[in-house]
Amino acid sequence: MPAQSMSVNVDQDRAVIKLAGEHEAYSADKLARSLSALLAEGVPVTVDLREASFIDSTVVGVLIGAHRRANDAALDFVLLLGSETGWPVRRILEVTGLESELDVLE
Repeated sequence: MPAQSMSVNVDQDRAVIKLAGEHEAYSADKLARSLSALLAEGVPVTVDLREASFIDSTVVGVLIGAHRRANDAALDFVLLLGSETGWPVRRILEVTGLESELDVLE
């Protein structure tokens, strides 16, 4: 399994949570706690998936929940994908219809 990492950077008006490697139920809990805290503080969030090689349905559920909380609070919530984003990440977003539901930047 490739190394997994999650980093959180907060500047004056936005937080960026960067996921790299494979993420599943274990890291989903940490992601959920970070997202909940940031959104509770009223901080807009970008989740950077450019270096993520895999996310499972647990992580997808966390992203959906955070997106809904952000919408309810009128906060910006964006997923960032790039050419290096793993095919399994893109596929799960496509199959679940999240690419069209969530704000995705390339």
